[in-house]
Amino acid sequence: MIKVLFVCLGNICRSPMAQFVFRQIVEERGLSNNFEIDSAATESYNEMCHAGIYYGTKELLKTKRIPFEEHYSRQIRKRDYEYYDYIIAMDDNNIRDIQALTGPDIKHKTHRLLDFTAQPRNIKDPWYTGNFEEAYQDIVEGCNAFLDYINL
Repeated sequence: MIKVLFVCLGNICRSPMAQFVFRQIVEERGLSNNFEIDSAATESYNEMCHAGIYYGTKELLKTKRIPFEEHYSRQIRKRDYEYYDYIIAMDDNNIRDIQALTGPDIKHKTHRLLDFTAQPRNIKDPWYTGNFEEAYQDIVEGCNAFLDYINL
């Protein structure tokens, strides 16, 4: 079982989008039994507020016909570093914040999602840009490249 945790700032836009996009891609490739997939945040505010997936992300997932269930924000914890095989961040700030919360990445588990693509880069946060389609396209590209990297 390969355990993957997608992480962004608030766990209401990019990381849950990646969680459900990756879940669908894995299912389409007949690999669902090989994965445990979840998502988390680097900040704790949304967890304290019991915030769910942001409506812009929900609408995009519905439009793209990507199945999802309600997910409530939670902050990444030190024990997540030990539990998950891959901790997949959306941007450089997430990487820095993950390491501040979980410690140094001595097992080389933490990566940006788009580092697996031909054009490594950050995924812009649609909470700030309003561009959920751009984030979605980057996430699809990254999830496919990540799964190819794992090479099952």
